[in-house]
Amino acid sequence: MVEKEEAGGGISEEEAAQYDRQIRLWGLEAQKRLRASQVLLVGMKGLGAEIAKNLILAGVKGLTMLDHEQVSPEDPGAQFLIRTGSVGRNRAEASLERAQNLNPMVDVKVDTENIEKKPESFFTQFDAKVVFCSVKEALEVDWSSDKAKAALKRTTPDYFLLQVLLKFRTDKGRDPSSDTFGEDSELLLQIRNDVLDALGVDPDLLPEDFVRYCFSEMAPVCAVVGGILAQEIVKALSQRDPPHNNFFFFDGMKGNGIVECLGPN
Repeated sequence: MVEKEEAGGGISEEEAAQYDRQIRLWGLEAQKRLRASQVLLVGMKGLGAEIAKNLILAGVKGLTMLDHEQVSPEDPGAQFLIRTGSVGRNRAEASLERAQNLNPMVDVKVDTENIEKKPESFFTQFDAKVVFCSVKEALEVDWSSDKAKAALKRTTPDYFLLQVLLKFRTDKGRDPSSDTFGEDSELLLQIRNDVLDALGVDPDLLPEDFVRYCFSEMAPVCAVVGGILAQEIVKALSQRDPPHNNFFFFDGMKGNGIVECLGPN
């Protein structure tokens, strides 16, 4: 029997019908927790769009999409919430209409201010904050330790690929661009050699053809990674299952994902 909506936190018959399949999957109490949750999502490129879609369909109470950047010509290739002809508009605003239409029961809002300008008090209104953190700090591992060396053969090459992309972004102040494919490809290969050598890792661990996959977001990869990340957010909000420990790497060419436990050694 489904409760009527009331101050006590029940859900309406309309919501019960809308979320019937997931209530059967993770239970009524978990759905109530989702229904009461406010989520902040920072960054509305391809991955952000997939996360937004999954959280809105899951039935959170509200989702705020924060992005101060404008739509680029490349964005619509992986960002399905943006309509054709939106280049130059704010990325979050351009995503709002389609995002809201996914589930009118969810309150979808837009914030176009740079997150760096937000006071700490801004974040207290949200139950979950999806912010793409400093990759440099997250990926720091001392590969010189005996424990790390023993684990090296089991570590996915995707970890080292991220290290290379991070160094490229640090040096150039941008991501690899298709407009400068030749120049950027050569630099990526040089960075691969430098970074892996500094880590004490054989550069051959990351084959040279990796550069082909560094120049754009791939919609299918965004779909998979966005689904996994949204699943982890639902776990946290619903208090149903423990999260992954602690990295998920997805290889779009091989079509497989790996959970790695990485941390300081």
